[in-house]
Amino acid sequence: MPEPAEREAATRAKLLAAFESVCPGIVGNPFVPHWPTPTQQLFLGLHLRADAGFGVFEALYGGAAGGGKSDCLLTAAAQYVDRPEYSVLILRRTFADLALPGAIMDRAMAWWRPLGVHWQGETHTFRFPSGATVAFGYIQHSLDHLRYKSAEFQLVAGDELTELPLESQWAFVARTRVRRRAGSNLPLRGLGATNPGGPGHDWVKKRFVGDPHDGVRPILRGRYVPARIRDNPHIDQASYIEGLMHLHPTVREQMLNGDWRVRDPGDYFRAEWFGPLLTPGVDTWSSSDCIRIRWWDLAASEKPDAARTAGVRMARHRVGVRALEHARVFKATPGKRDDLIVQTAQADGFGVIVGLEIEGGSGGPAQFEALSKRLRAIGFRVVGARPRVGGPEMTDPEKAHQMRQPSTEKGKQGRADPVASCLERGYQRRGECPTTGGMWWGLDQQKPLQEQRDGLRLFAGEWTQDYLDEVEGFPDSALCDQVDATSGAWAWLEAHAFGGSLPLGGGAPKPAVLVTSHDMHPEQRDEVEQAEQQKRGRWVQR
Repeated sequence: MPEPAEREAATRAKLLAAFESVCPGIVGNPFVPHWPTPTQQLFLGLHLRADAGFGVFEALYGGAAGGGKSDCLLTAAAQYVDRPEYSVLILRRTFADLALPGAIMDRAMAWWRPLGVHWQGETHTFRFPSGATVAFGYIQHSLDHLRYKSAEFQLVAGDELTELPLESQWAFVARTRVRRRAGSNLPLRGLGATNPGGPGHDWVKKRFVGDPHDGVRPILRGRYVPARIRDNPHIDQASYIEGLMHLHPTVREQMLNGDWRVRDPGDYFRAEWFGPLLTPGVDTWSSSDCIRIRWWDLAASEKPDAARTAGVRMARHRVGVRALEHARVFKATPGKRDDLIVQTAQADGFGVIVGLEIEGGSGGPAQFEALSKRLRAIGFRVVGARPRVGGPEMTDPEKAHQMRQPSTEKGKQGRADPVASCLERGYQRRGECPTTGGMWWGLDQQKPLQEQRDGLRLFAGEWTQDYLDEVEGFPDSALCDQVDATSGAWAWLEAHAFGGSLPLGGGAPKPAVLVTSHDMHPEQRDEVEQAEQQKRGRWVQR
């Protein structure tokens, strides 16, 4: 019968073998200085569960701060350094971020240089005794990901992944640069680690996390392993949590609880300003009570970094309140784009005006005429416009649908200003914010939707969360196509009050009431509007 020491050794060997089968490259690895936590172990063994035909297996680790994200990525990098053909790239937004004290490259120095791993300062690469390499790189500018187009890695690891504003940059290195030679059995991985927040919050959330609270099953490109402070025994949890309690509430929720649903309050659009979401088929207005338009912000490319075509359908009730009923975004070439716009118009119905952005340059009017002719031929009302900063500008009545539009980013913000003002006024008028003593507060409190005189409401749908993610991130987010479409729809409805006419088949709309004074009291503004309507012989029942 084996001695107790022998039985203990045998049992230990079985346990370690079992552990190696679910989390390889850790047992006996001198380049991993401490045992990974259970959450890290789960993450480090995910590639063993990947379908061999899937290609790169992507996964994201993190959520809350203090969960051991950098240590987890370094451990992943060290898992297969006993293989001479093994190559790793660890990325951050800038090289300065990599080199900060306590950052991932600085931590790698503390891990590996004392063990004699050779550091090549010119290329920022560790070369292990086997010949395996771990390199550190960055993607700071729009084309920096192309620096790696001739490289080959078996692991690309993105530290603080939400710092990358463009998903296409990550997809390029994690999907096209991760490969292996024929006959090799090294795992192929694209691993990220991050907290919520940052310019890449939206795309990282959509790619890895989804939103289990929005009722829509997300289509994810990778796995997500949430980590919490309590999962990391290597830090002083109490003092760390105490420090987080002094942060802004949004940042605190992101860092303390890893909550992907919260984000910094937007400067222009905030979810709470829209009020409770409206229900399609229940809160929808009759066409006899409102005027509707779907405004299109046009683009014409399917390239990863290209702008998207966005169409926002908005209604304005005769009393004054607006409602954002639907939004659609896609990337398409010109022919496919026009087909999708026509299909959307057919789904919306003939009661919805089709508004088209007229782009600058000589091609803009030609593009507008071609698409509008196609839509008018099947009976749709079509208008085109170039919104200007500060709101719509009425000029020649025969060209009243055309408005000037600057192409600068400041122009986008300028066009969004009056929309955001309208949105926030409605929030105040409904009394949904604390009493501030403002002139708008409570004027529409407890009134039914169709009796609210100002504001912008939002309908619920599968598209709603994506819309809110984009507009709440404006102007810092890389995406603003739906914001532009919202500004266009709002500007046209502002320039064309309910009751104006527009002939079927397009043509220039007849001049309508142009409301420009948002500084006056709502009741004064209503009197001005009604007086203008009476002068034109078009009394609108309020």
